[in-house]
Amino acid sequence: MSVRVNDIEITDEEIDAEIHHHVRAERPIDDALRTLVIQRILLDEAERQGFDVTDLEATVAKLIEREVTCPVANDEDCLRHYQSYPEHFTMGALVNVSHILFQVTPDVDLHLLRDRATTLLAELLEAPQQFATFAQQYSNCPSSRVGGSLGQLSRGQTVAEFERAIFSVAVPGVLNYLVQTRFGFHIIRVDEVIAGRLLPFEHVCKQIANALRAASLDHATQQYLKVLVGRASLDGVNHQTLYRQY
Repeated sequence: MSVRVNDIEITDEEIDAEIHHHVRAERPIDDALRTLVIQRILLDEAERQGFDVTDLEATVAKLIEREVTCPVANDEDCLRHYQSYPEHFTMGALVNVSHILFQVTPDVDLHLLRDRATTLLAELLEAPQQFATFAQQYSNCPSSRVGGSLGQLSRGQTVAEFERAIFSVAVPGVLNYLVQTRFGFHIIRVDEVIAGRLLPFEHVCKQIANALRAASLDHATQQYLKVLVGRASLDGVNHQTLYRQY
């Protein structure tokens, strides 16, 4: 079935060209199609407003700059954020971590994989001394050769879901839940927690203000895109599918 946006067809060639930017997505074709639909909607709006649409990125940037506004965070907003998320502004924190990875592959049954990982986790919570042995036997990570050890990790060295889990631990031990990332299901053991140093608010205030503005701008942009999607004439793709991403 063909896809048309405001009576303009999105071709298979365009989808093939865009899909290379979404190879890590769960559904690359769907993500590529959403991107092309949104691009078409934005370009149509820019053209309606009289923009030169020969340069896609520049045109979209100018349109968003004109149409989307957001408040600037003040010192009180920044201080509230700083006090609510001190871990974001702590430097030098380290954790010594080991894990057992149940890797997700294209043909794997996720339910069976999760059940297998859950069963093994239950056994390890009863007998944590078996962690290294189980890592050698079951982990799909090269670290299995050293009992699952990843060594010392600091913030920014691993994916977000894994990082949140390991830096939320105050007392070393095996986490009593599975952590899911794009790589699969992880059983994690934190072997050591090394506290970091909280940076003074004055040193990070500008950084916080920029981050809050970026988040506010992103939210406002998503709302603007929803309005444009709602106005668009779509064939072959529905509005709700696009709303899930935007």
